[in-house]
Amino acid sequence: MILRQERGLAWLFSGLAALGVGVGGSSYAQTPAVTPTASDEAPLLASRRITTDTSTAALTLEVLLVNDPDFPEVTQKAAEAILTQARATLADKLSFTTITFKVKGSESAATFLGRNVPAGDACLAEYEPLRVRPGQHQAKNVDPKLVRRFLGRWELGALRSFFPETEREALTSYEVLADKLLQEFDRKVEAIAAFKLKDGTSLLAPEKLDQRSYVNWICALRNQDDADLILTNAFILYDLASEPFPHSIFAKCKVGGASLVSQKRRAIYRRAVFASTFSMVTDLPFFQEEGVGALSADERLAVIGTFIVAHELGHALFKLPDFYDHPPECLMTTKFETGYVSGYRDLLSHPGPCPKCQPWIEAKRSVFVAEEARREQRYDAAIENLRLAIKRTPKHIDGNYVRYIADLSVQVAENYLALGKSKEAQQWLGAALRIAPDHQEALSMQKQLQVSPLAP
Repeated sequence: MILRQERGLAWLFSGLAALGVGVGGSSYAQTPAVTPTASDEAPLLASRRITTDTSTAALTLEVLLVNDPDFPEVTQKAAEAILTQARATLADKLSFTTITFKVKGSESAATFLGRNVPAGDACLAEYEPLRVRPGQHQAKNVDPKLVRRFLGRWELGALRSFFPETEREALTSYEVLADKLLQEFDRKVEAIAAFKLKDGTSLLAPEKLDQRSYVNWICALRNQDDADLILTNAFILYDLASEPFPHSIFAKCKVGGASLVSQKRRAIYRRAVFASTFSMVTDLPFFQEEGVGALSADERLAVIGTFIVAHELGHALFKLPDFYDHPPECLMTTKFETGYVSGYRDLLSHPGPCPKCQPWIEAKRSVFVAEEARREQRYDAAIENLRLAIKRTPKHIDGNYVRYIADLSVQVAENYLALGKSKEAQQWLGAALRIAPDHQEALSMQKQLQVSPLAP
């Protein structure tokens, strides 16, 4: 909720200021709680040189192949080619040269989802009122306040640009626009439900609907402890009506990849990624990426590795959001007119890092350096770099900014505990809990300190 976020940021500024830490970088020192757009960061970056080197941050991600038998399989060989391309792209675009991938194995989508989102799952219950179900629950039935709050992240004029020109003049308010957008959402889902596979069954047949639901994939990644990257061939319907992204609704109403909360995974600190090959290999014309027919099999794998896998890892690893106004060398571009194939060709034609992405990369580099220092038991250095990361991290990030700052604050507390400084640890845990009262790691550490306090 917007009001809750404003309150959280106010606590954040006051709490961390008391600990001697600024937040969000100097350009954001007085920024209100409204999430800035990409253009808000542009003035800061005009003269910035690219100096970031993240090559010291070695990272191995575990990968699981998850296949739906109705679509062309992601084989071990194909996965290796995709991941090799992803590594090359991360090195070129984000200066991240030491990432490696370990493929653990393969299983069916039904098995993966059935194990991680069983019937009665609490996450599914939470999302059910927000989910679109063909013929059962329409997008227009979702609480309009939630939709209005979500769309309020963007200027009204920017949202209008996704509609046909003949309709834009009538979109005079967020409420009118939301109504039109949800109508399109329902129309698109109804049309997709009529699509047939080669065997004559519906793409959204009742027995397959849950495993092709974005809501189910959100919950599966939240619950799973299988891998940091799920590489899948699945068709995943965008069915979360409380967050009707216009570019998703007016395009294919499908999800090609996502960086999501994954509570049990630690390689990317409670996040995991899924990436789908579906639109690059499907024979359903509606979902085929523009230009895919002219690509060789190897080129298709390169597009997947670059514009799906590496892009999603840009979100997860560096907290980079999607951008609409960055230069053509930007890996995180998601302009309405940019598809996977055209985006891949832009990146090939414009090698090297995106200058506008550097503040996020520099901030995350401090986290990588802190992790390395902690492994070497250089706890003071770890604390110094985590404080620097908190100060440098822009407020417009992938995921929840307040929660991310709370995560970093807990890590500061952990390093103080390693030094035997319980007072300082308590202060940082208190700062984390003031902005994220339900932070489980902070609550657990605080409880332990109350029971068995360390000597100051």
